[in-house]
Amino acid sequence: MRNELLLLSALLIAATALTSGDYGQSATASHVHSTTVHSNITGTTASPNTTTHSPNTTTHSPNTTTHSPNTTTHSPNTTTHSPNTTTHSPKTTTAPPAPTPSAKLTVGNYNLSDSGKLCFLAKVAMQIRVNSSKVNGTFIVQEHKTNVSGSCGEKVTDIFLSFNEGQIALKFRNNETSKMVYVETLEYDLTYAFKYGVSSNFSGKNESLWLFAAAEGHSYSCKAQPVYMGGGVHLDLSSLRIQAYNIKNNDFGTPDLCKADQPNYRVPIAVGIILIILIVIVVIAYLVSRKRRADGYQSL
Repeated sequence: MRNELLLLSALLIAATALTSGDYGQSATASHVHSTTVHSNITGTTASPNTTTHSPNTTTHSPNTTTHSPNTTTHSPNTTTHSPNTTTHSPKTTTAPPAPTPSAKLTVGNYNLSDSGKLCFLAKVAMQIRVNSSKVNGTFIVQEHKTNVSGSCGEKVTDIFLSFNEGQIALKFRNNETSKMVYVETLEYDLTYAFKYGVSSNFSGKNESLWLFAAAEGHSYSCKAQPVYMGGGVHLDLSSLRIQAYNIKNNDFGTPDLCKADQPNYRVPIAVGIILIILIVIVVIAYLVSRKRRADGYQSL
């Protein structure tokens, strides 16, 4: 019982020391407290209770909280602005239509070959004359600005005279029955400004014609020949010599004259008849007067 009391006392002392903090201050050294208790009972020797307390060596690891630096990387603002590349197309001012400079009416040569063989010959001065309530003017066809194209067949030959302002088309017929070659279709198309700032279109077609007729192997010839196309439009041809089919030696055949160029014998015939009548009258008058004189002399 006493031993238990001694042990309890020692435990209380140790607890008190721990509570007061004296034990914590001497945490780095080992202290051995020995307590000797003498018993009041005579003749009894008690071995001392030796309690060895190992010091509390609590090691506090230092707080080594490592704070990683704020390394927030801000990407640079790389906003790329595309340059304004607005392309302005140049202003193309269209000039108002105007008549071409006046040209002289000249004779041009217009020829066409098919399969290496000359099948069309023309030598002519051409102009398109318009005389209407709205337009009054003349367009001259020029050789150096005109292209000749077409096709030559056994019975039909198509000729196209093309220029910037339009074209003139002719269809020749080779008639085996009549042994004649002539134009049966004449067509034209013209877009031209006879007045400044005003461009007009004119077109026309004549069919079932008997135009520029000549015998096979002959050429058609005329000093001046206007062809009326309708609507106040005339195709004026002058110094005309034209031939399709049977061209020999690359030259025109015998000319067949137009009616205007054919000699007119009516006037000379009429004049001759009148002269004959006058002569007859004079002779008769002379004979009558001579007879009267002869009768007078006999009466004397």
